[in-house]
Amino acid sequence: MPRGERPLDVGDTPLLKFAADLRSLRDRAGGHSYRQLGAKAHYSATTLSDAAGGRRLPSLAVTLAYVRACEGDVAAWEDRWHEVAAAVAPEAPPPVEQQPPYAGLAAFQPRDSEWFFGRDQLLEDLLARVGSARFTAVFGASGAGKSSLLQAGLVARFAGTTLLTTPSATDLALPETPADLVIVDQFEEVFTLCSDTSRRAAFIAALLDAPQHVVISVRADFYGHCAQHPDLVAALEDNQLLIGPMGTEELRQAIMQPAVKASCTVETALVSRLVADATGQPGVLPLLSHALLETWRRRRGATLTLAGYEAAGGVQYAIAQTAERTYTSLERQQRELARQVFLRLTALGDGTEDTKRSLPRAELDDDVDVDVVLDRLAHARLLTLDRDRVEIAHEALIRSWPRLRGWLAEDREGLRTLRQLTEAAATWISLHRAPDALYRGTRLDTALEWTRRPRARTSAREREFLAASSQARDRERRLAHRQTRRLRQLVALLAVLLLLAGGAMVQTIRAQETATEQRNIALARFAANESLGKRESDPLVADQLVIAAYRLSGTDDLRDAVLGAHAGKSGSTISRSVRTSPALSPDGRPLPSARVGEPVDDRLYPRIGTLTTPVDAVTSFALTPAAQAFATTLESPGARLWDATDAREPVPAHTFSGQVTQLSYAPNGKLLALVREAMTVELWDAADPAAPRLIGVLPDHPRWVTALAFSQDSRVLATTDNQSRVRLWDVGDPAAPRQTAQLSDGEDVSVVALAPDHRTVALGGVSGVVRLWDVSAAEGPRRIAELDGHRQPVRALGFRHDGTALATVGRDDTVRLWDLADAARPRAAGRISGSSEGVYGVSFGETWGEVVTARADGTFRHWEFDLDHVVAQLCASVREPISREEWSRYFGSLEHRPPCG
Repeated sequence: MPRGERPLDVGDTPLLKFAADLRSLRDRAGGHSYRQLGAKAHYSATTLSDAAGGRRLPSLAVTLAYVRACEGDVAAWEDRWHEVAAAVAPEAPPPVEQQPPYAGLAAFQPRDSEWFFGRDQLLEDLLARVGSARFTAVFGASGAGKSSLLQAGLVARFAGTTLLTTPSATDLALPETPADLVIVDQFEEVFTLCSDTSRRAAFIAALLDAPQHVVISVRADFYGHCAQHPDLVAALEDNQLLIGPMGTEELRQAIMQPAVKASCTVETALVSRLVADATGQPGVLPLLSHALLETWRRRRGATLTLAGYEAAGGVQYAIAQTAERTYTSLERQQRELARQVFLRLTALGDGTEDTKRSLPRAELDDDVDVDVVLDRLAHARLLTLDRDRVEIAHEALIRSWPRLRGWLAEDREGLRTLRQLTEAAATWISLHRAPDALYRGTRLDTALEWTRRPRARTSAREREFLAASSQARDRERRLAHRQTRRLRQLVALLAVLLLLAGGAMVQTIRAQETATEQRNIALARFAANESLGKRESDPLVADQLVIAAYRLSGTDDLRDAVLGAHAGKSGSTISRSVRTSPALSPDGRPLPSARVGEPVDDRLYPRIGTLTTPVDAVTSFALTPAAQAFATTLESPGARLWDATDAREPVPAHTFSGQVTQLSYAPNGKLLALVREAMTVELWDAADPAAPRLIGVLPDHPRWVTALAFSQDSRVLATTDNQSRVRLWDVGDPAAPRQTAQLSDGEDVSVVALAPDHRTVALGGVSGVVRLWDVSAAEGPRRIAELDGHRQPVRALGFRHDGTALATVGRDDTVRLWDLADAARPRAAGRISGSSEGVYGVSFGETWGEVVTARADGTFRHWEFDLDHVVAQLCASVREPISREEWSRYFGSLEHRPPCG
C-alpha cells in the first residue's frame, strides 16, 4: 500500500476514495510536504491538505493544481473530478415515512428552521443587532451552534432576501447579488485557506463596503486574526455577539420541542440524563443532536426512551466513533501530531480518572501540519478552539476512545515528565527567560533522558528551554573552575595589600573572609559534582570527596549529597523475622532485638517469603501483643490476612469474601479496617487472626474511600474519599465508632498520617506539597504549615513516635525528613534520593536518624539521616585516605585534610 494511504473499507464513499488516491499520487511523486507542494501549485499548504482530506470535494482548480505539482495526468484527473462531483451531488431525498426531528452531527439548514429550538433569546438579540447595524459578527467555539443559528434561525426570520455563503465557496470574491442580507458562515476560512494577504484584505474590505447588511460567523480562536485588520476591528467594536453553551432550559427546549412537533414524547428520565450530559460542555451541541437522532431511530412507538439513548451509546459513543474515523483519515505524520495533541490535552489522574486540560495554543509548534490537525479535529467536534486555547470537546472522549486510553497507559511517568517540562518552559518564558528559572541537576537529567525515548516529542519552546538549561549548566561548571583560579589570585593580592595598607587591616580581613567563604563554596560544589563521575570507577574516593566538600562548606545541598552517597550503598532488605523490623512495632517505638536482613534484588523477590502474592499487593503490617506479625494484601478474588511472623514462610491466616478495595491493620494488632465495595468501612476484631469477626461499621460514609490510616495507638482512624475530604473517627470502641473531625483541604489528598498526640494531621497528594493541620483547636481544624519539597505526588507519610519529626516519600524518588519541634514552622532536615516505587508506608527505626520505608512487595529499606553516623559508616570502608595529589586536584592549595584520615 502506498505510504500515507489508509486502507479503504466497505463504508468508503467515492469522495473518500478520491481523496485517498490524491494522497497516493503525492506519495508516488516523492512524498513532498504540503508546504513544498504549495510552492509549486501556488496554493496554500492548508488548501492542498484539505483537498486530500476527504471532508469535501475540492474545487476543480485546486485539484488540477495539486495534480500538476505531483506531475500527474491532468486530463485523466479532470475526468475523474467530474465523475466524483456527479456522484456526490445532492439528490432529491427519497420519500420517507417520517422526517427525523433532529439534525445529527450536521448543522441545521434553512429548510430545518421548523425543527430549530432553544435559541430564541439569542436569535432575538441577533435580529435586533442586524436591524440596527450594517455589519455584525457572531463569535463562538467550534460546536457552539453558530452555523445553525445563522442558517436555521436568522435566514428563516429575516424579513428580506438573504445570501448564505462561505469564503471557500466564493473563492474570496463577494458575488454581486440583490439580496438584502449577506451571511458569510465559517469566516475563519479567510485565514486558513488563503495565504495571499492582499486577496484576504480585499475580501474583508468588500464585506465592509457592501451596501447590504452583512453577518459573519467566526470561530472564537480566530478572534486574534480579526484583530490584525484595523477596519474590521472598528466595525466589530459594538457589533459582535458571543455564543456560549446552552443553558438548562434552552437544552430542554432543544430536546423536547422537535419531538413534540414530530408527535413524539420524551421520557422524563431521558431529558434529565441528556441535560446532565450536555450542561456546561463547550462544543457538545452536534454530539447531543447526533445522540438524539440515534435515540429517535430506536424509539419505542412514539416515545424516545432512556434505554434507546443508552443503546445508541449516547454522547460517548458518538465521540469515540468520530474520533477513530477522523484519526484514521489523517496522514501518517499528522496522526503522530494528533497523538501528541491529545496527550497534551489530558491531565493525568492519580487514583482518580484522567480529565481534560485546557491547552494554550502557544504550547504547540507554529506549523502548517499542526494547523491542519487542529482544524480537522475541531471540524469533527473533537476539540474546541478558542482565541488562544485548545480543549477536548468532552471528557467522555478520554473515557470512551480505546486508542487514547492506550496512549495514556503507555508511559504515564513520561507524560508527567512532559507536563512538568511544559510548565517549566512556560514559566521561563513568562519570566523573560530568566536564568534562575532553568532546569538544573536531577530535573534536567530526567527531562533529557525522557527526550531520548523513541516516541517522545517536544515543542519548539520546550526544546529551547532544555537547550538553555544545558548551556547554563555547562557555563556554571566552567565558571566554577575560573572562579577558583580568580579566588586564589584574589587571596594573594589581599595578602600583599595587607602588608602595604596596615591602616585598612580590618576591611582587608573582612574581604578575605568573604572571598574565602565564596572560594570554599565554589570548591566544595565542584568537588561534590566531580564525585558523581567517580561514583562508579572509584567509590571510596568519591565518598571522601563529598564528605570533604560538606565539611568545607556545610550547605544543605552538600549535606544531602553525603546522605545520598550513603543511601546509594544500601538497598532493600527483607527481614528473616518480621518481629525484628523496627517499622512494625505496635506503638511506634523500636523493638529491642537487632534487625537481621539481607539485600534484595527486586527482580528475584517479587513476593512475600515463599507464598506467591501479586507484586505491590501488601497494604499494611502489624504486630500483635504476642509478638506475632501479620500482613494484609489486596488480591483477586479476595483480600487476605497473612501470618508473616517468619517472613520466609508466611501463611494465609484468613481470606475476606466480597469486593474489598482497601485494607489496613491497626498497629496494636487487634483491629482491622477494610473498605467493601468502595464506600462501606468495616471494623473487624482481629485478635484471633484466623477467625476475625465484624464488630462495627463507620456510619454514613457518603463517598468512595480511597485511603485508610490508623494512629499509632490504634484509637483513631482516618479515611480519605475521592473528593479529598479527610474524616477522623474515634474507634476506641470499635462497636460504636464516631466521627470527631472533618478536613476539607481543598487540594488532592491521597495519603494521611496522624501524630501520636492526635493533635496534628499530615496530608499529601498529587501536588507534592504536604500540609499540616491542627485538629485540636476549639474553632475547628486549621492548616498550620506547608512542606514544599517534593516535585511529584506524595506516596507515604510517617511521624516519629514522639511527634518531633515527619518522614515523607515522594514519587520523585526522594525521601525527606522534616524537623517538627515547632509544627507551625517546620524545617527541612534532610533529603535522600532513591527509588520510591511501590512504597506504601514510612516510619522511624531504632535510632534518631533511621527512617524505614515499606514496599508493597514485602521488602523494607532503611534510610539514615544522622549525618555523623553516615560519615562514620562511609569512612569505615575506606582503606586508604585520599592522596595529596588527588586532594590538590579538587581543592587546590587548601591544606590536605583527608576526611577519613
